[in-house]
Amino acid sequence: MLAERISHQLETLPARSFASLMELYENNYIYLRRLAPTLRDGADYAVSRLERGVDLHMTVLDRHRYTTSISLTHFFATGERREALPDLDVRVYHDARVAEVMTSSDLAAFTPWGRDSAPAIGSLAWRWEVNRFLNRWLRYCLGEGHAVPPVSPA
Repeated sequence: MLAERISHQLETLPARSFASLMELYENNYIYLRRLAPTLRDGADYAVSRLERGVDLHMTVLDRHRYTTSISLTHFFATGERREALPDLDVRVYHDARVAEVMTSSDLAAFTPWGRDSAPAIGSLAWRWEVNRFLNRWLRYCLGEGHAVPPVSPA
């Protein structure tokens, strides 16, 4: 299975190395393209709804010739307000076939590193950890059956 092979590849690379980060970016691209095949030229906003589970919202932040930036989130109802967790901004580089979490992501209420203090934003450790989280989250979403509908832009 593709997920098992990719997971094995990541485990054989040195943890938190630049090489493993690049592998993670490539795998994030693969999973993201499986989740949203029309990402490059699809709708600016789409929702993947499941009968059970939380809806997955994808918003295109910007599109350029070689890149697309998106926001991915689940909205959870807490009383009268909705909280977006996780809420990641992701830049997709179509020509290089990689995807990475952007430093503009709102991670204030969500800490994927599980330590008392987060690594410096933008550092190799920060990039490795948030992109590893994105990788696992995308695998989870795909496993649950999420798929962004192929809707043409209005």
